[in-house]
Amino acid sequence: MKPRRRSTHYRTDKRKIRGGKRHLKRLQRESHLAPLLPIATLQKNHYYYEKLGLHLWHWHHRQPPQQVQQLAVQHLLTTFLAWQPSLTSLPEPYYAAIWLVGPEFAHSSQVAVSTGKHLNNYQERFGDSDPTGPALPLEYRQLPGINQLAWHTYPWEIFVDAYDYPDGWPAWTLQRPNYLWQSEDGSQYLVVQTGWVWVGQLKKSY
Repeated sequence: MKPRRRSTHYRTDKRKIRGGKRHLKRLQRESHLAPLLPIATLQKNHYYYEKLGLHLWHWHHRQPPQQVQQLAVQHLLTTFLAWQPSLTSLPEPYYAAIWLVGPEFAHSSQVAVSTGKHLNNYQERFGDSDPTGPALPLEYRQLPGINQLAWHTYPWEIFVDAYDYPDGWPAWTLQRPNYLWQSEDGSQYLVVQTGWVWVGQLKKSY
């Protein structure tokens, strides 16, 4: 049986993990392995994703070492390409992309796929790409197979709830690009750009 990496979809293992060298070797070994795409789950939920599975490097506010990031991106690329035959066999349109998130790399970077009722949400998730934004970082552009995808840059934005800040928006939010947004129920949010996300999809063949 072909070796595969265990899926990191919905992984909730919160045990403290030690042994950086051991886990680096695991990442090196698994960077070229891909989990199976569970078609039944995708068709039921209309979305699925594969996270990085960085364990002790799963930091929200710090970046993992560059070597760890490269191995993690290689895993997402391997997974994305391995899932293509299953996706192209679907009897319906689908969305498939790699998201490489700058400010929340370990937490939010993933391979994302969707169909059916979630298709438009995923296709329109980031709005229009920003041609003036930074290109895909050099450390990723050096990875084998990365050029099979077309990469576009989008602002990475978070929603800050006015309910949490009754005395006014915190200073850090006003120092970044921002705009106000109001939900259908009247709740007000400040949408703040904290960085960039690079979205990669298969290049179109004409």
